[in-house]
Amino acid sequence: EDLDNRKKVFGANYIPPKPPKTFLQFLLDALKDTILIILMVAAIVSLLLGIFAPEECEGSEDNTGWIDGFAIIVAVIIVALVTAVNDYQKEQQFRGLQSKIEGEHKFTVIRHGEPKEILNSEIVVGDLCQVKYGDLLPADGVIVQSNDLKVDESSLTGESDLVKKGQKDILLLAGTHVMEG
Repeated sequence: EDLDNRKKVFGANYIPPKPPKTFLQFLLDALKDTILIILMVAAIVSLLLGIFAPEECEGSEDNTGWIDGFAIIVAVIIVALVTAVNDYQKEQQFRGLQSKIEGEHKFTVIRHGEPKEILNSEIVVGDLCQVKYGDLLPADGVIVQSNDLKVDESSLTGESDLVKKGQKDILLLAGTHVMEG
């Protein structure tokens, strides 16, 4: 009952992922590549010159000057499509792997005086969490008891030095790694 009340008041320990990019967004990102932009400009210039200022070839009545520009445009479209497909597939694989990891990652908490392993998303305000070497902290917290605890906060601060936690610095931050203690 107390657990449900804390979940209602403070919410779940879950941050919803941002919506995935669409294939069209990946395609537009691919077309923003500097080399492809230069090729598109060259293709347009070549097309315009081929159509409006064709070269006069002896014995030829056909106007084929536009073919170079058209070929460049086709090449740019193929490169952009391949890049977008690759990026889209990588994004899908990454999201699948991330959801699998989040669904399997468990943490030890003490509820009603007993240690219990629960999913990270089931941690609520007021849980006592046991942290050990190598843990990725799933939520912000306050130290109740520690022995020479040091954490790696480089994911938040960019500083590579380990931060000693204890009586003077009692806050633990989500997303940091326990390195000692």
